[in-house]
Amino acid sequence: MGKKRLTQSLVSVCLLLSAPVMAVDKLGLRQYTLTRFDGSDIRYYLGRRGITKPQSLLVIMQGSDCNSVVNNPRIKEIAAVAPTAAVLLVEKYAITADLPFSKETARSDCPDAYLKNNVPEQRVMDYARIVAALRISAASWWNRKLIILGGSEGAQIAEQVAAIIPETDCLIVFGFGGRHFEDDVLQSVRDEMKEAGLDDKATEEKVVGMQAMFKAALNDRSPNEIASGYSHAWWASMLSMDQSAMLRTVAVPVLAIQGGRDHNVSVAGARALMSPFRAGGKGNVEYIEYPGLDHAFTDADGTSHWDRVIHDISVWLNRHSTAHP
Repeated sequence: MGKKRLTQSLVSVCLLLSAPVMAVDKLGLRQYTLTRFDGSDIRYYLGRRGITKPQSLLVIMQGSDCNSVVNNPRIKEIAAVAPTAAVLLVEKYAITADLPFSKETARSDCPDAYLKNNVPEQRVMDYARIVAALRISAASWWNRKLIILGGSEGAQIAEQVAAIIPETDCLIVFGFGGRHFEDDVLQSVRDEMKEAGLDDKATEEKVVGMQAMFKAALNDRSPNEIASGYSHAWWASMLSMDQSAMLRTVAVPVLAIQGGRDHNVSVAGARALMSPFRAGGKGNVEYIEYPGLDHAFTDADGTSHWDRVIHDISVWLNRHSTAHP
């Protein structure tokens, strides 16, 4: 999961629920489809763990990368935060399990339909429609409790879904950055330019170029204009979000996690975003920062600390979630 190093790309309800078409992996995930109003398929994966009834549902939302959610090994690791919950994963527009997992920030095999149609609003709508269908198809085993978890772009999708789905029991977000996406991107640009040893003049030229692209995206919101691997429509949507406003609409317990060495987003922005919540402005939000860890919760020596993060999320869930059977 995780917001891609966007600047690297710069420089280099009436729905028909299908029968499951395949078993995916050891989590017991099976693929299902719904039909969007434009005729395209929403592909999602649902897996129950054990036969416990009733059972809660863990929804894991991926970041901004062009990858199949079901092929992402980190997603499967994250499922350990709630070992008794069923798991729901949702593909982004036009992505299928046939797309092999890649860590590349820019890939030539990313579907054109994804580039033109992938926008946050569509992702939020897809989750809402799937949950609407599950209220009927999963009625025999789902306890109508959702644990929603998202990282990077997925964090902002998770915040919006948690605010509109009444079954939401708690929300976990990580690598979410600051209040405004523009600040995250520009901080990432500055960090990258500094790491490359470029001077202040070159850095500010790059920043000005980014700001010009932001303005163009906000003006035309075109799905056909692609900048750094994303459409102007995607950029305009992300740039228009206000995470402070979104979090204030979430009534359930929220755990917000941020790496202190995260160069993909603004850590200072994340701290500023969390400050009023930590000061008692909204007591349902808890913030944890991991000094020395990056966007993937890896330290400077390249050692992953995901086990620690997953453990801490599990402990928090045991305290705050009512979704456990």
